[in-house]
Amino acid sequence: MEKVKISPFQFFSILVLFQFGTTLVVNLGLEAGRDAWIAVLIGTVIGMLIFSLNAYLYTAFPDKLPVEYYRLLLGKYVGSLVGLVYAVLYMFTAARDLVDGGLLVMASAALRETPLLIVNLLMIMAVAYVLHQGLEVLARTATIFLAIMFMIGVFSGIVILFSGIIDLQLLLPVMGEGFQPILESVLKKNIHFPFGELICATAIFPAVNHTKNGVKAGLLAILVTGVILAHVSLITISVLGADITERAVFPLLTMMGKVEISEFIERTQILIVMVLIIGVFFKISLYYYAALISSSILFKIPYRKLIYPYALVILGLSIILARSYSEHLMKGGAYLYTVFPFYSIGLPLLLVIICLIRKAILGRRSGSAPGPGSGPASGS
Repeated sequence: MEKVKISPFQFFSILVLFQFGTTLVVNLGLEAGRDAWIAVLIGTVIGMLIFSLNAYLYTAFPDKLPVEYYRLLLGKYVGSLVGLVYAVLYMFTAARDLVDGGLLVMASAALRETPLLIVNLLMIMAVAYVLHQGLEVLARTATIFLAIMFMIGVFSGIVILFSGIIDLQLLLPVMGEGFQPILESVLKKNIHFPFGELICATAIFPAVNHTKNGVKAGLLAILVTGVILAHVSLITISVLGADITERAVFPLLTMMGKVEISEFIERTQILIVMVLIIGVFFKISLYYYAALISSSILFKIPYRKLIYPYALVILGLSIILARSYSEHLMKGGAYLYTVFPFYSIGLPLLLVIICLIRKAILGRRSGSAPGPGSGPASGS
């Protein structure tokens, strides 16, 4: 494992960009209809609680990677098996995100005539190159692109406001169908996507140079991302309406297509494509890096030797998954909301319980140990 250190702000930047990923452009929380933004906010709070599970394990084992404390808590063989399962899970999810990025770039007419294989190849090789330079390079890159993302967001908000396409009446009535649709949206989607996916961030926890500030930075990243996603959802629905937003494949892209100011500022969809490419890049990078580091410890191989073989595996998986976009979405939903929660919530919760039990047992043993002055009293 490389000995690197990143600052809490760099950690914050990576997590924010990771959560943006494909989340900004898909139908997030629309099971709740026009109240999707409320579902996103509730999911944010629960996401912070889920992150706290992994943060506890991080503070309990600040210098150890997940595979290492899996072995401590579950035993050498079971812990290694769990680490291997997570490595495979991370590669599979990276391939899914690679498909999402490639298909959106093609659907946006940016590279409509370019084969998906070429688009995905260019993207995964760019990620592989940055990871080959090291985590510190990825972290510094994240701080730069976070600033670019926020500038794009501010500009997009201004042109949407001045184009006069916002109709706040489309948001009313608030909770018109009660709380049940919101609750269903939260439980089915908003907890796991994107907040539950931060399980892969455990791979870079030990690299943060300040433990407590690293935890605060992670929680702040979830809060900031959740508020922004709720705001984007609110604006999208106020422009398109809940029905059109729900039917659109990429609602944010559809909304930006309506922006026009005096026939001077138009075709602003390219800004959304830029946002997606940046977000997908960092989402793939973090999953990819987590798979590399886990495998490096399991097989005792320097992670740089695995970068390009793993790039080919992820690329191959992405082509298999992209046979049908509708099938890709259907299977992805089933995977993300039925299988993934076990690994993002179930196993971390189990590990926290085992860690607490282990800590209590060790505490009792140390408490019952005789002190330096104890022992049988000497006879007179």
